Amino acid sequence: MKVKSIIFGTLVASILSTPVLANFGNTTQDLPLLERGVSSTQLLAQGQSKRFNINIEQATTLKVASDHFPGFTSTGNRISAVLYNEAGQQVAEASSPRGHFELVRQLQPGNYQLEVTGRSMGGTKENDNNSYELHVIY
Repeated sequence: MKVKSIIFGTLVASILSTPVLANFGNTTQDLPLLERGVSSTQLLAQGQSKRFNINIEQATTLKVASDHFPGFTSTGNRISAVLYNEAGQQVAEASSPRGHFELVRQLQPGNYQLEVTGRSMGGTKENDNNSYELHVIY
């Protein structure tokens, strides 16, 4: 009887904790590293976020700006970024209803995560209007 109670309690605890664990999504090992320069091309994922690791080795100013391809309009593209520290606390955010954001923040050494979310009002996911790059300086 005691064993059944323990098993039942473990089962209930695992069911209740599953949504919380799922909320954290990718672990830091699974995330792409965002380094200085221009990132690879990304697609707006219609409201789904994409996370990147940023490793800061010394106190510096981080600047991350989104950009779309020259010749293509970003009108109607909403894009935003949120920067989190190692503890998961939000330390900066930036957004734009015109397809460009610029996030600037003074940072201490540590590991950070940048979460980018976007939505396009027109075109398909594969359309170049839905593409962006991240320009990173630190």
